[in-house]
Amino acid sequence: MTDTTSKLQTALNSLNPNYLELQDDSALHAGHAGNTGGSHYTVTIVSEAFDGLSLIKRHRLVYEAVGDLMINDIHALSIQAKTPAEYGLSL
Repeated sequence: MTDTTSKLQTALNSLNPNYLELQDDSALHAGHAGNTGGSHYTVTIVSEAFDGLSLIKRHRLVYEAVGDLMINDIHALSIQAKTPAEYGLSL
């Protein structure tokens, strides 16, 4: 696990995820135009915090949680934000 992955996981833990998967996609984007050196990630996060929220509001919550990581550490973040029911988890 990289330092950025660790920071990302810690930041997303603030949303109390029932499930969290981080995938580092940086190697797939090495050298592409516009990449300022930050990493590319795909995050799948399942949390009750998303219950009743639109997709845009879910993404906003995720971006608020990762905060300053988007400035230097992360260049691109692909987000799958689901509720436990949508993901098929029974609590």
